[in-house]
Amino acid sequence: MNNQLENDILTEYPLGLTWQKSIATFHPESSAEIADIFNRMRKYKQQGFISGYGNEIDPVGMTFSEMLVLKSDRLNGVIEIGDKDFYITVGSGYPLKEINKTLAEHNLWFPFGETNYPGSFGGALAVGLAGSDGTHTVPFSRYLLSVEAVLPDGSIVTPGALTFKSVSGYDVSRLFYNSWGTLGMLTTLSFRVLPLAKKDELPRIMLYSADHGSFVDELRGKSALSKMCRNIKSEFDTDSILPIV
Repeated sequence: MNNQLENDILTEYPLGLTWQKSIATFHPESSAEIADIFNRMRKYKQQGFISGYGNEIDPVGMTFSEMLVLKSDRLNGVIEIGDKDFYITVGSGYPLKEINKTLAEHNLWFPFGETNYPGSFGGALAVGLAGSDGTHTVPFSRYLLSVEAVLPDGSIVTPGALTFKSVSGYDVSRLFYNSWGTLGMLTTLSFRVLPLAKKDELPRIMLYSADHGSFVDELRGKSALSKMCRNIKSEFDTDSILPIV
């Protein structure tokens, strides 16, 4: 990591920087902190990698030795539960498999909370988590309502809405699904939840394995879809501080 950036972080956030398996790792506690770090990364031309816990790509080894890892483990709270409107808002680092313990106190339930996925809400969205109900593919994004994210240019965006019907046009929140941390860092996510009484009526979701290789192949391919994905990536990350790993 850039030495001046390291000094800046240690001065401004003395408890925010650790070294995980010799990799410089920053643990933000707010969107404002992430925005500040992204701005500093662009200033020093520092590349980074966004990580949760139980990440599908473990940031160790030479690939990450010169990077700054941003880890969501301190963005781990339940922010709001809409008992009457059937939604929950959580920090991106909140563990997915813990959610139904909290929701049960409100007679609510989240289908993917039963899958024992070992990672966080933000990680599940970023890796394109999906499963099968025995008949159909069920993407994690099916229940997504909105996100708050910090883009590599330091801007904080809140696309989406806490409604059952999406607004007309493309839902930008869903661009973060299967983005593998290359578009920015998620800070909070809101999802539609169901009445607890529905639990026994719906089949259990069996998870598919996350496929990072297909994501990389798509971004590097020659198809029209690959070109569109690269264009989106370049629009979000004009300074390429979040490279494809």
